[in-house]
Amino acid sequence: MGDYAIEVVDLVKRYPVSAKNLPAGRPAFRGPRGSAIFSGFIDLIKGARGPFITALNGVNLKVKKGEIFGILGPNGAGKTTLIKILCTLVLPDEGSAYVAGYDVQREPDKVLENLQAVLPENRGFDWRLSGRQNLEFYALLYGLGEREAEERINYLLDFTGLTERQHDMYQRYSTGMARRLLLCRALLRDTPILLFDEPTVGLDPISAIEFRELLCEKLAREEDKTIFLSTHNLSEASQMCDRVAIIDHGRIKTCDTVDNIRRKFSQMMTISITLQKISPEELRNVLNELREIPGVKEVVPPNPFRHIQRMLIQVDKDLNISEILKVLLAHNLMIRSINTSMPSLEEAFMTVTGRRMRERGRRWIFQSGLDR
Repeated sequence: MGDYAIEVVDLVKRYPVSAKNLPAGRPAFRGPRGSAIFSGFIDLIKGARGPFITALNGVNLKVKKGEIFGILGPNGAGKTTLIKILCTLVLPDEGSAYVAGYDVQREPDKVLENLQAVLPENRGFDWRLSGRQNLEFYALLYGLGEREAEERINYLLDFTGLTERQHDMYQRYSTGMARRLLLCRALLRDTPILLFDEPTVGLDPISAIEFRELLCEKLAREEDKTIFLSTHNLSEASQMCDRVAIIDHGRIKTCDTVDNIRRKFSQMMTISITLQKISPEELRNVLNELREIPGVKEVVPPNPFRHIQRMLIQVDKDLNISEILKVLLAHNLMIRSINTSMPSLEEAFMTVTGRRMRERGRRWIFQSGLDR
């Protein structure tokens, strides 16, 4: 474990389901005088009889020192649970997790000496104090000496570009400035490992770019810190991360560089076809015929509420496109444009997690530029 900042081995975490999902026959919430109310709560808290939801199911990960590592996955995939275990907020049911070589269960104090979490929803700053005063307060809580705290705060304010606004009250800070102050607080203890949950959520595009540059250029490259981040922004992960892992239903589906993950799915391509407006009945017939073509994996129908009718078709790379054109021309459809593209990280994500393109994937494909 000497070469790894974070190592997770066969990690399992289960949570009891809510009371409304308990099996029939269990005494849950019967009435104002029924004793079953109390016993139902106790059973739920203990999780004595289940049933359980498995949030993590045999997770294995190795994050190298000095690496920017991203964990990607849909809502409910297990990302937050993994983060909480690494932060010692939640204990695993099985398996082990190590931070800087220290076991999160046996040596939580050592873990917290080496890891600092930066969670955007948990700021904890006093709105009546200035940015500098807030940092001085936390420096005192962290046990920094007066001179050490002053030097560290001066460095961090300059590092994040907040020096000119350090005496402004926190309530005057924009979202981007508040995020920078949060980063200052996280760096007060100068831990070698930083953990971020959605680092740029809520930021405007310029602030997001600046914040990413802080993480990549200054923290990772100049200060050689290990950055572990969870994000839904796949474009951000592509730009920032040395490696990414995709997690779904509590399991790691794949872990590699972005290029290698895309290469694994290079046997597919996406065809974008722009059509003149088509009637719903005729569209159904066209979709049915397209889906019967060997090599066609998925078809996303046009959005009926858009003026431009664009159809997306995921196919095997070696498919003869003329087979698709035959179907379209047989229905006398007016084709305005045809474009092909190899899989993006978004499309690889959809394939890895098993999300069907027409149900959930449309927004990812559009973000990759196919809707322009």
